[in-house]
Amino acid sequence: ERAAEGRSLLGMERHHQRKRDPNWSPHGCNLCGKEGHQAMQCSTGTVDWVDRFGLDNFVPKRPYYDIKPREPPDYAAIEEAAKLYAKTKELATKNVDTKTAGEKFQQELQREQEKTKQAAEPVQTTGSLDFLPPGWKAYTAPNGKKYYHNAATNTTQWKKPAPL
Repeated sequence: ERAAEGRSLLGMERHHQRKRDPNWSPHGCNLCGKEGHQAMQCSTGTVDWVDRFGLDNFVPKRPYYDIKPREPPDYAAIEEAAKLYAKTKELATKNVDTKTAGEKFQQELQREQEKTKQAAEPVQTTGSLDFLPPGWKAYTAPNGKKYYHNAATNTTQWKKPAPL
């Protein structure tokens, strides 16, 4: 760390030796060499900054949009691009019939509603293995589970009724 610090001080010394008289104090003004003030407050020394750095460094740069002249828009090219876009859109939608698409959607919706109704309605199963007491009927619920109903007593149950 000390070696790096020593190198930086040597570099700093070389920097000051190039700009300043070697007889001046290292704490003095860079322009006149007197201690007690910095170069920007120096009343005796003057620097011709334009001579030192050149006029280009003191003239504000113009923004890019001011440097590059604006060209008028090419309305013919814009119109041609718009026509090409419109033609492409027309060709893309030419084979799509929006009326029939709406009708197809309605038909599909009706089919789904009918399926839902059919699933909700009880399905009576008539199997030869089902021996039920008189007046009882077996149905299958939408979830696939069997249930039993007696129309005379208006009783519904999940368990199979015992034969009489």
